[in-house]
Amino acid sequence: MTAVIGWGVLNLVLALFFGPLFEGFSRKYIKAQIAHSRQGPLVGVWQPFLDLLKLLGKEDLEVGLTSWQRLAPVLCLGSALCAALLVPLVKRPPLDMGGDVIVFIYVLGLSAIAIILGGMATGTPYAYAGATREMMMYLLVELALVMALVTAMVNAHSLRFADLIAWHTVHGASLSMLIAAFALFMALQAQFGKLPFDIPEAEQEIIGGPFIEMSGPKLALFKWAIWVRQFVLATVLVKVFFPWPHTALAGVNLILTLVKVLLVFVLIGLIEVVTPRLRIDQALQFYLWIVITGVMAVVLAFVAG
Repeated sequence: MTAVIGWGVLNLVLALFFGPLFEGFSRKYIKAQIAHSRQGPLVGVWQPFLDLLKLLGKEDLEVGLTSWQRLAPVLCLGSALCAALLVPLVKRPPLDMGGDVIVFIYVLGLSAIAIILGGMATGTPYAYAGATREMMMYLLVELALVMALVTAMVNAHSLRFADLIAWHTVHGASLSMLIAAFALFMALQAQFGKLPFDIPEAEQEIIGGPFIEMSGPKLALFKWAIWVRQFVLATVLVKVFFPWPHTALAGVNLILTLVKVLLVFVLIGLIEVVTPRLRIDQALQFYLWIVITGVMAVVLAFVAG
């Protein structure tokens, strides 16, 4: 039990720290320098932490259904952290004995649902529009995530992350897993809320969408939850679909995982700076094709592995 608690605390600390840190790295070295040719001080990497500190110290304003407004940020961050306990960041997931991929999908989905509830609770038109867009994107993007993970489950004949990673490490790359990895990576662009799929927030159009009436600590919790969710999803991609190289040393495996997760952040940042925002109908059409690609991966897993 002591070991489970220790690994659980480590998972939470890693997710809470490296989520904002990798976001800051992407902002400074990808978005600022590549997209806008700006040079700034090193503090840019730590800017997300400074943003969180500033927001946590601001006045907490409330409008609309305040009870749902208060609950939504806590639910969003709590579900993202719970999902982090189901992912094998170092060794087996800390909650491996009580949760599998299906539980992970449900728990992680709660964070998106919390954003929708928080936006609708404010009762403002822009927030309602953002929450509606979030709901439409969630239904398709989450399905792409599910199809990718189902492919891994069919190949490994298991629902547990540890078994998925062990199977892929032993058997090597397969066509079905490569297609599923592509579908999951494309889904991450929307899960990260980055261009061209930052449609629910779209500051130039709906002024932040579901977050327009969020301020102070509530907005800080939402932002932190989104960064934790980004880190968790990127970890799932690299651990399940790109588990190599794998060593017997937990510390080396952790460093390799963090490097690969950072690479995912960099690639998503590069896509963000070279693509304009899509309309909601264009995004839904695009992700319909990604879901179909995920279904093809599942079929290939059944047929050929």
